[in-house]
Amino acid sequence: MEAVLDYSKILDTVPCGICQVLLDTDLTMLYANQFYYKIYGYTPQSAKEKGFLNAKFILPESDYLYIKREVFQHIRNGDREFQLEYRAEHSSGKLMWLLVRCFYDPEQPDRMTCALVDIADRKEMEEKLRISSEESRIAYQLTDKLMYIYDAEKKQLHQPKAAADEFGLPPVVDDAPYSIVKSGAIDGPCKKEYIEFYEAILRGEPNGHAAVKKRRKNGSFGWYEAKFSSIYDENGNVKKAVISCEDITEQREKELSYQKWSQYFKSQEGKTIGFYEYNLTKDLFDEEAGDLPPDYLRPLKKYTQTVQYIADHFVYEGDAERFSDFFDRDSLLVRYYKGQTRGSMDYLRKRPDGSLFWVRAIILLLADPYSDNVRLFMMTLDIDKEKREELKLRSQTEHDGMTGLLNRETFVAKVTRILGEECSANKHALIMLDIDRFKTHNDVHGHPFGDQVIRETAHFIKGFLRESDLCGRMGGDEFMVLLRNIGSEDDVIPRINMLCHLLRRKYTDKGEVSCSMGVVFYPRDGKTFRELYQNADTALYEVKNTERGNYGIYKPER
Repeated sequence: MEAVLDYSKILDTVPCGICQVLLDTDLTMLYANQFYYKIYGYTPQSAKEKGFLNAKFILPESDYLYIKREVFQHIRNGDREFQLEYRAEHSSGKLMWLLVRCFYDPEQPDRMTCALVDIADRKEMEEKLRISSEESRIAYQLTDKLMYIYDAEKKQLHQPKAAADEFGLPPVVDDAPYSIVKSGAIDGPCKKEYIEFYEAILRGEPNGHAAVKKRRKNGSFGWYEAKFSSIYDENGNVKKAVISCEDITEQREKELSYQKWSQYFKSQEGKTIGFYEYNLTKDLFDEEAGDLPPDYLRPLKKYTQTVQYIADHFVYEGDAERFSDFFDRDSLLVRYYKGQTRGSMDYLRKRPDGSLFWVRAIILLLADPYSDNVRLFMMTLDIDKEKREELKLRSQTEHDGMTGLLNRETFVAKVTRILGEECSANKHALIMLDIDRFKTHNDVHGHPFGDQVIRETAHFIKGFLRESDLCGRMGGDEFMVLLRNIGSEDDVIPRINMLCHLLRRKYTDKGEVSCSMGVVFYPRDGKTFRELYQNADTALYEVKNTERGNYGIYKPER
């Protein structure tokens, strides 16, 4: 003990805590230098006054038991030197981290000598690194992006298991990026950009990005956007790079589709009246795309305002409602979300002089590649010449050549459609009529007269009908008329009687021509065209057998 004390002044100058403890139950302190007490915030005198005589005094219970167990285990193992890290209590009550190096001499089996240093700064740094590492780990787990580490010195790509599984590559890829390109994992046109991405890291650039098309393990391809941030050593040389990779297949496909259709619509310049682009979601005209609107439309920033203005001022009145329905913003959005992304509409448009011409509006609904907004491409074409030719041909196929009335096929189709669309609350009258003794007129006065009678009969019928009514020549001298939305059956009887008299006419040298008519009512006498036709034929047969030149109303058999 006296030999140790001879060196006490020297030991007090050492910037390290030095002590000698007894290997008893409390690890009683035999000696400590000045710096030892300083570490704990004491002086030798204040330490004695406070009872600072053993390790148990300055160690939390759990740490004390741990230290004691570890010390005696090392001694039992025959270790002459060993070190421990533990927490101790400062005089202020604050816990601090210490590193103790222990020296045990078997020739003095009841004691050991210890050297202590404060490692609070190191432990704080370690904790910060641990938390930072844990934060990164959690962030990687929560993000949808794949995170890679690229070792620039070894040209090794360290990838997460999810990426290795998705692309069928090993967790650590040597000679990256060149081996990856050779493996066929990168689509041909993107190989150059992919290599350039990694060579930018090797050149020491701080960050960069690329979008490439990669082949997945299952053989499918997808678009991926990669970004890197470089990490440098103390000499400023790039050591590693952290790479994030995100699947942008959906967005990229949107971009390509958007570009494709935008270029297509713009390529039609010269063939169009106008090309416009709207943001339907925000109800705005896109001034950066398409043609600039005419001066009178520029104050109208909203899409809905523009549609309403055009419908009111430029669309033929008969097409205005249909135009507004077709371009209704809410309806277009519903169509888009149902997958109906394309459409067209032909309508009559007014020229400045008031004349009408046919135009075709072609629309395409696309998702904005950079947002959730729905965008509308609209192109308007002048189709007046083609449309009039089309309508002429259609009229020829739908109408009877002699009378201009609907032919049998067209009349049946139109009436069938009307009956299918109507509810039973609406009432219609269907009239079947033919010219009395037509064969006799033909035989006696000749076919030219017969043709004249047919044409005149058609002429009188057309003049009698309302715009909503229909009339067709069913063949020979047989005609059919549909009187729509008649109100009540009693209301229409005077009209039918008037038509009957209208069709009765006299010729100076050829006598009288009249028509007989059979009348049925929808839905009373039938809900299909076939049922109504059969019952009208029955009513007409009864008239011809009783009083020609008159009409008869179908009477169901009771």
